[in-house]
Amino acid sequence: MSEVMSENVSTVLPQGAGYGVVVGIGLFFSAFMLGLTWIQARYTGFSPSNSEEFSSASRSIKPGLIASGIVSAWTWAATLLQSSAVAYKYGISGPWWYGAGATIQVLLFAMLAAKLKLNSPNAHTFLEIIGARWGTAAHLIFLFFGLATNMCVPP
Repeated sequence: MSEVMSENVSTVLPQGAGYGVVVGIGLFFSAFMLGLTWIQARYTGFSPSNSEEFSSASRSIKPGLIASGIVSAWTWAATLLQSSAVAYKYGISGPWWYGAGATIQVLLFAMLAAKLKLNSPNAHTFLEIIGARWGTAAHLIFLFFGLATNMCVPP
């Protein structure tokens, strides 16, 4: 039965046009980003080839953008599906309490990050702090833990 249905379906564009659109948009976006990088290097004091600029935007990101980045990284498909499921099960209070419970960890992280920034203002990663505080052995152990966590948690 599915063979009969698939014969009657017509495509709007050929497959080559789809690839053309995807590759064309990709090339346009690449050229646009290269242009922005050139403008930044030419007209600002920030060098895109500097690792400090690349990894932390010369530490010029404001708290609002940091907060939106944390929330967008925290909100993924499972979060949206689970909040919908608790809304179906418990009503309007379900997603409220689901979000309230998850907000606690974000607030604790913010307080910890502020304290770490006061204690080590030039550090970029938690591994730099651990290496400076407890030495090479602890640095390597936590490096393994960090890599293992990144392998367990999908991007």
